[in-house]
Parts: sequence; structure tokens; C-alpha cells
Amino acid sequence: MQEDTMIFASEEDDVRTVTDDYWEILIVDDDKDVHDTTLFALNGCEVLGKGLKFFHAYSAEEAIAFLKKDQNIALILLDAVMETDHAGLDAVRIIREELKREDVRIVLRTGQPGQVPELDTITDYDINDYKPKSELTRSRLLTTVIAALRSWTQIKRLEASRQGLEKIVDASNQFIAEKGLQRFAEGVILQMAGLFNLKPEGIVCATNLSSGDDKDYQVIATAGEFASFINRFVPEIENLKVRESIIESMEGQKTVLRDDSITVFFKESSGRAYAIYIDSPKPLNKVDNHLLEVFCTNLSLSASNIELVTRLKRQAWEDQVLHIPNMAALMEEVQKWHKTGEDFILLLLDINSFSQVNDLLGHEYGDELLQALVDELHHQLPHSPFIARISADIFGVFGPESDLNENIINRLTSLEVAVRGDLRELSLSVGVAHISGIDNNASELLHNAFFALKQSKERSEPVYYNDDIGKRTRERITLLNDLKADFAEKKLFLVYQPQIRVQGEDVYCFESLLRWKREDGTFVSPEKFIPLAEQSGLIIAMGEWILRRAMEDLKIIHKEGFATMKMAVNVSAIQFCHPRFMDMLDQVLEDTGLDPAFLELEITESISIMSVKDILKLLEALQKRKISLAVDDFGTGYSSLSSIDRWPVNRIKIDKSFVQQLDDYEEGSSIVDLVIPLGKSLSMNILAEGVETREQFDRLAKLDCSEIQGYLISKPKTLPELLEWLKERESKS
Repeated sequence: MQEDTMIFASEEDDVRTVTDDYWEILIVDDDKDVHDTTLFALNGCEVLGKGLKFFHAYSAEEAIAFLKKDQNIALILLDAVMETDHAGLDAVRIIREELKREDVRIVLRTGQPGQVPELDTITDYDINDYKPKSELTRSRLLTTVIAALRSWTQIKRLEASRQGLEKIVDASNQFIAEKGLQRFAEGVILQMAGLFNLKPEGIVCATNLSSGDDKDYQVIATAGEFASFINRFVPEIENLKVRESIIESMEGQKTVLRDDSITVFFKESSGRAYAIYIDSPKPLNKVDNHLLEVFCTNLSLSASNIELVTRLKRQAWEDQVLHIPNMAALMEEVQKWHKTGEDFILLLLDINSFSQVNDLLGHEYGDELLQALVDELHHQLPHSPFIARISADIFGVFGPESDLNENIINRLTSLEVAVRGDLRELSLSVGVAHISGIDNNASELLHNAFFALKQSKERSEPVYYNDDIGKRTRERITLLNDLKADFAEKKLFLVYQPQIRVQGEDVYCFESLLRWKREDGTFVSPEKFIPLAEQSGLIIAMGEWILRRAMEDLKIIHKEGFATMKMAVNVSAIQFCHPRFMDMLDQVLEDTGLDPAFLELEITESISIMSVKDILKLLEALQKRKISLAVDDFGTGYSSLSSIDRWPVNRIKIDKSFVQQLDDYEEGSSIVDLVIPLGKSLSMNILAEGVETREQFDRLAKLDCSEIQGYLISKPKTLPELLEWLKERESKS
């Protein structure tokens, strides 16, 4: 008895009266007397502030079955020898390896010490103590239980710490992924509740959200029973405990721990402060306090990153000028609705001639015009479809087909917007594509809408995508790719068509014409591939090559004895408008060593897209170099003599379509009858293209046309063919 008394005296702090909170202990022994003796020795004791609750198993098999169902057992008092000599040890192996219960403490007891060697057992098996039953007096048994349960407590605290740290790391990753401040705050409540095993009910407040006052504490997120407090200011909260805890935390800039609540304080680098209040049924222990410190540090870092992440996402998903969704955001929206199978359509709206507005009135005005268009679209489309900026002056409108019907689409082709107090009429091209027409992803819908938009710009009316449009567009893309490849491999070549004066029928000039022969021997019409080159920008490099090749061939023509001949080279409006056009022209002339007077540039009326001031500046620069100018295909564009009467032009070329009409019209009634006298009055030479018959020639001569060109004189020829033709013609004269 003396021994028992001393043991209990030394454990005075750990053994007190029984409470409602228990340690669960499993007694495993095939001897019922051992169960009864253990209960007699330990019943009514309290260890580390908790009572003892016992469960019983009478075989290793029964114990394993029980442990599979009950995860709360902290200690197992296990008999080493039961149904078999190794039943206890086998049970230890199963508990550790199969059930993965590394936390539960196991005290192995045996009534036959020699049968199970103590040293080998302690070494080979994961047990916490090994005692002969004869040595387990009441005090020693209690001491063994206290040591085992204290060990279990330490393991659980370490595990809680590990799990808590894992949750903090996970929380950090989740916070970075959250969409904005409110989602971040909601995540804080959930993570904090999970970290300390509390109900996910709480409040998050922040400063500087509306008035900018540091004491302007506003609720930005709530959960559970506090949901009604959302968006309210802290002084308005009726719950005194909550209100006082948050104010104390905010004003003291500290975390406030009370017996029934936790109010965490943290501040981000910008200075914005936060307080998170959450109910806690009991005070935090030492491990939880340590985790709270780490958690607060993590929150501060995470909160500091929220604004950065928000800015990055805004740049990724929002147009930085108009602050509306961009193309990436549109693609995400399309992908979301495509999965639903609903009837949605995508409109692409392109402002016609927007680049000229930017050039003439400046980019600031252009941005204001774009914003005015967005405002007008929202006004015209009351059902609030998804509107995004796709590129400089192209907008996407995505919404239900029922809201974007044909009448609305037609109305969008012409909109009046207010910019700087003035009303401006905008003409828009509209391409339409249906979401049901795509199989895989949103980019396909966008491609389809772009195909339709290109057709709309050509037709000047809304165009709905269909398979034929897609087929034609893809054929154009294939043709363009082939054109780029063949041009890079120098498979394109020039031919030359003579131009003669009507009086005397002498040759004075050649027009250089580009030809493209495919691998299969077929020719692609310039009317088909030149527009592709212009649209793709390939015409810039192609135009320089044409000019250089024509000038080099003209040098050969001169050396062959035809030193007075000139060369006419077509210049695309896109090439003509390029800022380096004059530099390129001067470089070619310098490299070839030709007198600029032998060069004539043929431009079309489409250069009228430039401002009159810019056109005159370029034309005058060419005139100073003694380079002559001709207006090609006159009458087929959108200008007239009235718009070019100020241009320093030497020659007007009447399009062949008007020449061919000479056979069908009465004298004095054709466009040719009108153009030639007007051109003469402006001191311009008139050249008729496409002359094929002697009757046409005679009629043009009678009308006092200056020059002609066409199959009547000669088909376009390669350089060797041309030289042979010139020599033969010279020999006959």
C-alpha cells in the first residue's frame, strides 16, 4: 500500500475527479478477470483532465474489428498471448501497417514473460511499453496509462500542428486563386474555421473601403449566423460582443483572444487593415496559438498579393482603355455557354474607316469614339449581352439569339454616337456566327464570325456565317499561304505590255505586270491574288521587288538599243501610303542607276483614302524627281476628275471595261466620249486600256485619245519575247 500511495501522490496534477470528457481505452485480453481487475484499478480516475472510458475485446480478431469502426481509441492494453502464442504481436502489426493507426498507444501485457522475449518485442514491434501482468500494481498500471496518454496527446498536438501548417499553405494557394477582395475574405473565414476545428461562421472587416477613413470599418464578408451583417459598418452591428471585439482589434492593431471568440488582425503592405471575428467555444491551446501566429503572417502576405493578382487578372481579361472584357474574356464566356447547348450567337462589329479617324483627329479622340460606341451598344441592346473589345476597332457581342435578332443586327450597321458634344454617324460591318456551328472550342466561333465579317465589309451588309463562306475563306487562306511561299521562292515573274502613241503608233513605254504560275502549270489571276497580298501586307515586299525587277529589265532594254523607252509600274494604295515608300523608291533608283524620268508610277483612285494634304505631298515629291504619274483604271473607283484635278498627274488610263463599250454605244453617249475631252482640258494625256479591235482604235483616234494599250498591239510578254518583238517591229519600220 505504501507504494500505491507514493505513486498517486506524484501524479496529483494528473489525477482528479471524473468529468464528461473521456479518454477511450480498449482492453484486449482473453481472460475476463484481467478486464475486471483493470476496471477496478482504473475506474473513477481522471488523467490529464479527462476521465477514462473502457471498451473490451476478448481476442485479437475482435479487437481489430472494433478498431476498424472506432477511430477515437487512444490506448490499447493488449494481451500478448491469446488465441495463439503470437496473437497480440500479430494484432500490433495489423494495427500499425494495415489500419495505419500510428497514433494509438499500445501497452503489451503478458502473463508468461518468458514466452515473449521483452527485448526482441520492444525492438521489432511498434509498441510503447511491455509489462508482465504480475508487476502491474494499481499505481504502476496508472503510471503506465498516464505516460501512454501523455504521449498520445503530444503526438496529436504535433499532428494538429502539421495539419494546421498544411492548411495554411493550402490557404495561401487558395487565396491567390480567389477572385477579388470579397472572395479572399470569405476564404479566410473558411480556412480559419478549418484550422481550429470551428464552425465556418464569422465576419471579416476591412478599412479604407468607401470613405477612406481609417476608422471606417466595413463588413466585407460573412458566413453562417453573421450573414445579415454583410456590407454594414461595424458601429451598426447590434451584437455587442462582436462589435467590441472587432473595434478593439482594429484600434489596437492586434489579435484579440477571448474565452469564447477569436478576432484576428492583420495588415497588408498598402496599409489596409483587416479583422476576422469567429466564435470559439473554448480558448486556444499553445499549439493553436502558434498556428494562429503563422496564419496571421500568411494572411498579411496573401492580402498584399490580392491587389497585385487582381491587377494581373484585370490585364488578362479586361481591355485597358475601355475597361470592358477583352477577347480572352469573350472566349471564356463562349466556352461556358457552349457547354449548355443554348442558342447563342456572336456578332463582330467593325467600325468602317476608323483608322482615318485616328489619323485625322488623334488617338484620344478615337478612344472617346470607341467609348461612345460601347455606351451606345449598351443602349441599343437592353438585354445586356456580353460585349468585348476584340482588337483596335472590332467589338464582339455575345448573347441569346432571341435577343440579337435580325432587326437589331440590321440596326447596328449604322449608329449615331455623341463625341465631345457632337453627333457622329458610324458605319459598321457586322459578321454573325451561331454557337451551334462549332464543335470544339470558342476560337472556332470567333474564326467563323471573322470570316463573316470579311464578307460583310465587301458586301456592305450584315453577313451570317455558313459553310460556303467558311470554304471560300479557307480557300483564300490556302491561296495566300501558297502565294507567300512561291514569292519567297521567287516563282513569280514579270511580263511587259507595250503602250503606243495613237499618232504614229510608236512604242514609248511598257507596263510591268506580275504573273503567278502554279506548280501544276495553271495561272492565278492578278485580280485574285493581288487583293490577298494587299490584305496581308505582303504587297509591301512584293511591290519593292516588282519595282526593282522592272528597273533592272529596263536597263537591259536600253542596252539593247531602245534607250528612250519608259517603264510603267503599278503601285498599290497600301504601298503608296507606307511611310517608307519614298525611301524605298529612292534606294531602288540609286541601286539601278536609272534616270527617274524613265519611270512612270500607276496609282489608282483608292489612294483617296489618304488625306488630300498627304496625297499632294507625295505626288509633289514624285514630280520633283521627274517621275511621271498615271491614274490607272479610272472610273472604277469612288473618285472622279473633280477629286484629282489638283493632282500633278500626267496621264489618265481609261479602264478596259469602258473601252469595250465603244462597240455598243452610239457616238457621244459613252463614258469615253466624256472623259477624253475633260482630261484634255486638264492637260492630261489619255490612255485607253484593253484595245482589242481596229474599230476601237479608230474610234479612240477620232476622239483624240493620246495612247492605247491592248491585245491589238501586243499581249504581255516576257523580257526575251519583248526584245524579240521590238527588234522585229524595228526591222519592219
